[in-house]
Amino acid sequence: MTLRLAPWLSALALGALMSAGSACAEEPVDGGPRLSWSAFGTIGLTQSDQPFTYQRFIRDHATAERDSVLGVQLDAQFSPEWSATVQLRLGPAENHDSRWSLRPSWAFVAWRPDNDWLLRLGRMRVPFFLRSEQLDVGQTYDEARLPTEFYSLAPTSDFNGLNLSRSLWLADGELSIDGYLGQTSLFNRSWQREALPSPVPGQPPLLRAGAHFRQADVDAVGAVLTWRDTDTTLRAGIHRLTVGLSDGSGLLVRPVWAPLGPGLGYWQTSNQLPGPGVQEARQFREWLYAVGVDHRIDARWRVVSELMRLRQSGTVMAVDAWAAAATVSRQWGAFTPYVSLAAAHSSAASTAVARALDSTRVPDWLPGAAQLNGSMRTAADRTLTFRQTSLALGSSWALDHRSKLKLEWMHTQARQSQLIDVPAGDVLARPRRVNVLSLSYSFVY
Repeated sequence: MTLRLAPWLSALALGALMSAGSACAEEPVDGGPRLSWSAFGTIGLTQSDQPFTYQRFIRDHATAERDSVLGVQLDAQFSPEWSATVQLRLGPAENHDSRWSLRPSWAFVAWRPDNDWLLRLGRMRVPFFLRSEQLDVGQTYDEARLPTEFYSLAPTSDFNGLNLSRSLWLADGELSIDGYLGQTSLFNRSWQREALPSPVPGQPPLLRAGAHFRQADVDAVGAVLTWRDTDTTLRAGIHRLTVGLSDGSGLLVRPVWAPLGPGLGYWQTSNQLPGPGVQEARQFREWLYAVGVDHRIDARWRVVSELMRLRQSGTVMAVDAWAAAATVSRQWGAFTPYVSLAAAHSSAASTAVARALDSTRVPDWLPGAAQLNGSMRTAADRTLTFRQTSLALGSSWALDHRSKLKLEWMHTQARQSQLIDVPAGDVLARPRRVNVLSLSYSFVY
């Protein structure tokens, strides 16, 4: 279901759901399930100091699209063993930059035969990282948003499948062992700097400039260990992801050098172009390894740190990178100021491929030069590479136990990043800096 909603209209809907969530906190039904309602959301404004678009929505004028989100959740308890949860999320659409969508982020049935075992079946959130389950609920963390360099690298956060959890209650805390498998469909966004011309003169371009979305199917299987005690949460996970385009079309494995004459050549990216031919794959596989720690040093100081390695096999065009994030915060009454540092760096092989595609040109006098050059720029734009670091300084202000105001300044340095919509005519790999100011209000009811 896709809705065309302006940010101010979503704010009105948010207020209505806040009232509904607070009015219907818990509602037992005679002879039926015990129902409970909740609502959460964030109204956020962001603005940068650069003319290009960053993180899909952040621009040099205020926008509410980057951080604003609204959710409502219904939990039904049928018996001590059986329950169900449905959560609807309203936010920017995955397949369009100017639309909002309403979709279920959770919709599962749970069976808990005792306190140690839990089986869930349906649509759930993959526990990739420490705070994956909290991603949309801004009131549960102090940062304006969880580190984008870290949390945006995973291809998906939700899946349809099953999750089996085993809890071990030890003397000092709880050890949870999660195993899951499932499938989901998602949209991958890429930014086309310039139109890809048609080989037939006078015909419309094969690809227009701007945002493009390709739908992909992802099969996921993984295991996660989580340790919790009074002051510390530790999490480590390993995940195998198999990705393929939903329309069944092939994915480029790697560009191939195609000589065109003495001293001339280009990187072939499609078998529809001249050259020795390229290899395509219907699917490729990624392995994701993640560890994280959330530790409260005392009642006021808190440190959250995470590290991830995402390795791909089958193509050099997908994400092959490491990422790290750390946040240190200190509470002073209702205020919790923090400093956060995050970085994402693709492997040398991935960045080298993107730069080779972007820097190679055939002379304009060569027949078909516009299409050959355009094909390399298009492939470079679609190569998922990240070379950037961000520093954020901010504070949250707890208005009460259910709502927070947040103010943050973030400085990002990038040399090559899929999070930046590079302007037409500009190169991918060059130093760029952007400062972002964010103001948001988050709540749970």
